[in-house]
Amino acid sequence: MRLSERFTTRRVRKTEIYNNLALYGFRRFKTTHLLNLRLLEEEIARIDYQIYQSGLRLNIDPTPADRLGLKGCRKDEDAQHPDDILNEQLILKLRDLLKQYDDGLAAFNRIMAMETCSMIDDQRRRPLGTGISLREVYKTRLVRVDLPPRTLQDPFQRCLHKCLRWFRYRSLSGAVLTNQDGEKGEPPTYCERATHTWNFRNTVALADSIWRILVALSANVFIIVPLTILSYQSNKGIQLITMSVWVVAFSFLTSIFFKGSNQATVAAISAYAAVLAVFISSGSAS
Repeated sequence: MRLSERFTTRRVRKTEIYNNLALYGFRRFKTTHLLNLRLLEEEIARIDYQIYQSGLRLNIDPTPADRLGLKGCRKDEDAQHPDDILNEQLILKLRDLLKQYDDGLAAFNRIMAMETCSMIDDQRRRPLGTGISLREVYKTRLVRVDLPPRTLQDPFQRCLHKCLRWFRYRSLSGAVLTNQDGEKGEPPTYCERATHTWNFRNTVALADSIWRILVALSANVFIIVPLTILSYQSNKGIQLITMSVWVVAFSFLTSIFFKGSNQATVAAISAYAAVLAVFISSGSAS
């Protein structure tokens, strides 16, 4: 296919897209990125070993601190002299490899921190005619360039997102086509026949909404339930025990399910304990 035909085809597809999932989702190519970094790593390591062994041939006495560990190093008898190895061509090659390696590491770090979704969330992105199975589509990840990094998400929210992707995979894998002989065929592509639009599910937004609702309900439970219990207790010792139990439980849940700094966690626990303490003190005063 010529470049102009590919541009026209992509242009038509983009004008038909009506959701951000298909518009801002791109293939991650995690394995290819890792393979490229490993190949660069091996090539740089080979040159680094040659330079290191050539430096040992100079027989320079290590410093008393021996920060480089030269006293216990192994010398290669076939190592070449630095004058035979170090030249302008090797230096330029090493600089180019290091630049590619450093840029690749930094770029891969940014890519792995981006929000991801499964290709199964958007059936339009499933490559047709390539023989790729539904399991491979489910395992293929897309990065969302329009969303903040997933490193800011809470651990339970990411777990919830994975569960939603798994449920969608199970629902699609169960809906298989059956031919006249009763044999199972390939899963459908889920294109609506009436509107000719592709079925998609934004599991990222769905997980975020569910997590917000769960956080709000949990906050209500941790405020209403202990205050209700404390309102029926008149003994100061029992009130302190009840308050301590709820504060400890709130501390554990906050540390496990929320991803925040230590200072933010301590501030949240202190604020929660202060609310219960104020309620006890106001009840005692009345």
